[in-house]
Amino acid sequence: MNQKKVQEFLAIRAGEHFVRWLVKMVSIVFGNLRERRDGRNRQWLPDPFIKLRKGVEMRKLTKKAYALVLAVVFTLSGSVAPVWAEDDALRKAPAKDAAFVAGLEGFKNITSKNLLGKDVGMQEGLIIRQSRIENGKIIIPKSGLYYTTRTGTAKMLTGHKITILGKEYTIVDTATKLDVVTDTDLKKGGSVPLGDGSKHLELTSIGIDGNGFVAPAATFQILKPSGNYYGTSFPVSPNAKLFNITEGVLNDGTGRVTGTYLPGQDGQNFHVEYYGTNVATSGQSYLVVGDVTAEEAHVKEFATGAIVYSLLTEKPAVEMQLGKGEKAALGDYTVTVTDITEDSVTVELTSKEGQTIQKKLGPVTKETKKYLPADEVTRNTLLLRPENDAVQVQLDALREPFKDGKAVLVGYTDLVKFENPGTWASDPRFISRPDT
Repeated sequence: MNQKKVQEFLAIRAGEHFVRWLVKMVSIVFGNLRERRDGRNRQWLPDPFIKLRKGVEMRKLTKKAYALVLAVVFTLSGSVAPVWAEDDALRKAPAKDAAFVAGLEGFKNITSKNLLGKDVGMQEGLIIRQSRIENGKIIIPKSGLYYTTRTGTAKMLTGHKITILGKEYTIVDTATKLDVVTDTDLKKGGSVPLGDGSKHLELTSIGIDGNGFVAPAATFQILKPSGNYYGTSFPVSPNAKLFNITEGVLNDGTGRVTGTYLPGQDGQNFHVEYYGTNVATSGQSYLVVGDVTAEEAHVKEFATGAIVYSLLTEKPAVEMQLGKGEKAALGDYTVTVTDITEDSVTVELTSKEGQTIQKKLGPVTKETKKYLPADEVTRNTLLLRPENDAVQVQLDALREPFKDGKAVLVGYTDLVKFENPGTWASDPRFISRPDT
């Protein structure tokens, strides 16, 4: 067992700092493993470790034996060597019987607060998927090993938080795009790529007679890079036997009054009164279909939002209250207020090299706040960044943008850009992808 070879191999594949942390995490996984006996709960291991356990009697393993099993996984003995496969696990889920360890030491499940004082929950974890043992080697495909961190819906201008490798960051800003596909026929189980292809629209199921008679209906879902589906599905039922609700047939109700109705009574036959639609929506995502048969469905148009990049920082927010002519430091930059009106402020941002950019932030009105903070176009009128995206200053539009004749500003420094997809800022061997 040559531990030096292990470290060299893992450093080449994943970056020495991250792998040391990873090895520690997996050590804890094995240390936490418990066999379910006499009603005790069982904690499962990640996907590849289940396969390594075959033929191993777990009931009587001592701590010394756990260490031996761990050595089989992470040391490069002559008979077991990890290999990175040429295939890709992107958009593929872990095995249905994959192991799961809850409450793993070292991973955080915490709550912080944003600038509005609201709770932000954050969770992180480690996933191994689509791995296998083949010819005495552990095979992990590309994208088969990834670190994941989760947070609630990130609302810009609010100081929304996220945890990365145990450290708390602020999501300062995010740029988005709308990915659209049109005129596509999909078989059941088939999919079409969205945007750069890291997400797909999938026709997950077709029902033939869900209402008790033949009228095919389809359900679509967004398949994410993680292999998970987007939380909301897109059911459509455009059959001619159904009343199409997109035509407004129920906008004013049916005209019935409160009471009970029987089939055939007063011309009633609600058994042929079924409703469907060729449109499904979720937020700003929408699906419009044409025909749906027992074998396939025609997508007229589908659109969904996606992230272009996110700007994060581990530094705390710099809160400023400045009157006309007043200045404040923001990292290597200086913020100067040159003018204030009832609903806007003009600021200058000057670098230590003396380069200055200027922008009017606002106006902040009832109308412009209507869709904030989601409205990226309006949001961009409230913030200023230099071309290198090193810092950001924004008008505190969601709290109290003006106070005592001064503008209330929030600044951030040391911004790091995470593109979709993009190389990890501190180690280009890793790729970051938002799973939204």
